[in-house]
Amino acid sequence: MSKPRQPKTIEAARLIRPQAKIDLVLEIDYLTSQADIRHSTILEHSPGEIIIAQTSPPIYKSLIGSKLEASIVHHTAIQSTRWGWTATILHIDNDYILNPDSPDPVNEPALAISPPPRRAELIRSNVRQAYRLDADRRFGITLTVEPEVKSILLLNFSAGGMMLSTNKPAAFSLGQEIDFELAFPPQALIPLHTVKGKAAVMRMEISPHNNKQVSLGLKFSELNEGAQKALPKILNYYMLQEQRFRSRFDG
Repeated sequence: MSKPRQPKTIEAARLIRPQAKIDLVLEIDYLTSQADIRHSTILEHSPGEIIIAQTSPPIYKSLIGSKLEASIVHHTAIQSTRWGWTATILHIDNDYILNPDSPDPVNEPALAISPPPRRAELIRSNVRQAYRLDADRRFGITLTVEPEVKSILLLNFSAGGMMLSTNKPAAFSLGQEIDFELAFPPQALIPLHTVKGKAAVMRMEISPHNNKQVSLGLKFSELNEGAQKALPKILNYYMLQEQRFRSRFDG
């Protein structure tokens, strides 16, 4: 008996509704794959914004304008699947009126994030993996950097950054910006086959197994046109490829 095929996308209107639980990934540690995840509840929504309850710990005004990954779990009788999109923190309201039509309305802190683009569908995601994809060699993904370093290896990447390994740590320093290019095989069914731009070195860590090998955590600071929207779809495509590969060996 064949397994039911999982959909690749879902209509945003099916999940974005009041009282739905929502998870926000604010920041990713590009060396440990740990993410700053905040949990909240949707209070109301409109075509221009989604109002959610303030998180714990709270999101501060200094983060207004920052991007994050928002996702909602859709439960069915067969399975539970997480669907997400890239959102922007629009504003914070410390005196949001909850149930304004009630005889005894309550003020609560809340914040607004941007909804998915109009008529856009959400794509499958995994908040625990922080949207990080291991750059398995069978995918044929290649990386080039400037300044050129021959002994460099792409370990994984996400919509916000990537993790590299090198035995030439002297070529890098904290805060340094490097030019990079990620190239994907032309046969891959993705919207963009070259992602390039600048990335800043956020972390450097010596390997516990080889003191000459260093892991680098980089955050994208500038991307070519269309890359920001394309990266979540590229990640989704390769995550599906990985799932198909594993299913062939799992039974």
